[in-house]
Amino acid sequence: MTIAGGNFPELLWPGIHDIWGVSYEKYPVLYTKICESLRATKAFEKTQGVTGLGLASVKDSGAAITYTDPFQGYQREFVMVTYSLGTTVTREMVEDEQYDYINKLPTFLAESMRQTEETAVWNHLNRATNAAYTGPDGLVLASASHLLVGGGTYSNLAATSADLSQTSLETGIQLIMDWVDDMNLKMRALPRCLVVPTGVNFTARKLMESAGVVGSADNDKNPIPGLFSDLIVSPWLTDTDAWAILTDVPGLKFWRKRESEIVRDNEFDTQNLKIATTGRWASDFDDARFVWWNPGA
Repeated sequence: MTIAGGNFPELLWPGIHDIWGVSYEKYPVLYTKICESLRATKAFEKTQGVTGLGLASVKDSGAAITYTDPFQGYQREFVMVTYSLGTTVTREMVEDEQYDYINKLPTFLAESMRQTEETAVWNHLNRATNAAYTGPDGLVLASASHLLVGGGTYSNLAATSADLSQTSLETGIQLIMDWVDDMNLKMRALPRCLVVPTGVNFTARKLMESAGVVGSADNDKNPIPGLFSDLIVSPWLTDTDAWAILTDVPGLKFWRKRESEIVRDNEFDTQNLKIATTGRWASDFDDARFVWWNPGA
């Protein structure tokens, strides 16, 4: 639709006290807290998994050493995608509009692109158990049977779905600390931040900020605040009771090929003003151990 006097007639007449609906406070950038931000140089970028070696075996006196090989693991390809949005304004509307609304359109486009980036990254968590979206091992992001390259499986999905509580959070932390690498060797994965939707905000803050165990009459100390560096309350999480523990394992990536930019020009025949924004990036995950997911009760 073209912005013209016919569909914005009130903006042509002086006397309106205020223009409202577009001047709300905006959320700060959140997605950069949950993913790696990387610079792309090609049409697609690849990451490649590799393994170490397994456990050593006993060598009897005079016997030969047991030799083994590492494995090439799973590969992930991040294909750059161009995103765009634009709007058109008649020349007459530009000339006649009284409230400087047209000059704010680039700001609106920039915010739309910024929130598109947020949505693209947060959707990896929103689709954590969606079979249409799989990772390098062919399984969904949050799975109880992620494949180990050297044989076996591991889980980054709660065995029993539960709302966020002292018990369920402690259970998730413990399971993360029991993870193994692709050769089934113990690895040191630690919780980094707690991620919750807005509906779980206050429960999460009680758990993260209370000195004592939440909901207990005992005088037990709450160990949880010292284990996390951050609490992220995201309005882009669509499940109202799902929550996640992000770990210190890199996995979720945002590759930027081209910065988002605003361009404008006039059509010769119509003299309409066209304003558009475009950006090019890719967002996906490789190592699913960057998150432990609980869908909520």
